[in-house]
Amino acid sequence: MPENSIQNHPPRSSTVSRGRSIAKGSTARTRSWRSSMRLINQGAEAKLYHMTGHEYCGVSLPYDLVVKERVLKRYRIPPLDSRIVLSRTIHEARLLHEAKRAGVHTPTLFFIDTTRHAIVMEHIEGTRVKEHLLDAPRASLDLVVRIGADVGRLHSHGIVHGDLTTSNLILRDGDVVFIDFGLGEFSPEIEPQAVDLHLFKQALTSTHYEMTNLYWERFLEGYGTTMPASDDVIERIADIEQRGRYVERGEQQ
Repeated sequence: MPENSIQNHPPRSSTVSRGRSIAKGSTARTRSWRSSMRLINQGAEAKLYHMTGHEYCGVSLPYDLVVKERVLKRYRIPPLDSRIVLSRTIHEARLLHEAKRAGVHTPTLFFIDTTRHAIVMEHIEGTRVKEHLLDAPRASLDLVVRIGADVGRLHSHGIVHGDLTTSNLILRDGDVVFIDFGLGEFSPEIEPQAVDLHLFKQALTSTHYEMTNLYWERFLEGYGTTMPASDDVIERIADIEQRGRYVERGEQQ
């Protein structure tokens, strides 16, 4: 992946660019492009901005943008903190890039701003899968099969999402777009992949409880079509659930 140049791409391609290529520019110009940034979400690890000005740090792009800026931690030594945050920023960008290479829809990645520890990517217009399933539960069974197949593609390429919920999936023009790989990792191991599925099952139980069993069955149906080791992963989920029951019993005693 190119790392020292800013390149524009059509919406379904992706690249990671970072380093000296992003200049700060004048104070007036910086104020100009930052004025189009609207905070849409703030968590413990990052702030998420929607940019409608099609320009970031003096670089013009033909799309609305999302900028994810990781938050520095004041309790850490500043130089160490900066290295940690930058490493996590680059790591998330690589997960997005590799997920797209695996055949899964993700936001187009334009570049990394190493100064602000930010990922600059395409803004995805669409409906969260969470709302879609709530609005049309019975009509969404085929969609759940497709989600399972996409997760299988991720796992078969050693990519673990880390926060697999229906809130982190967006339906756009019939395609399911996976967002927010901030807790993700690269791992070919069965355990983290099983945890990924366990978290998704929990999300179904808490948000779509009336359809949980049917959705879960269809999800695994799709997962098995693209993940060669699906039986091993599914078997491990039972172990994870059993461990959870042991913990719950221990807390009640």
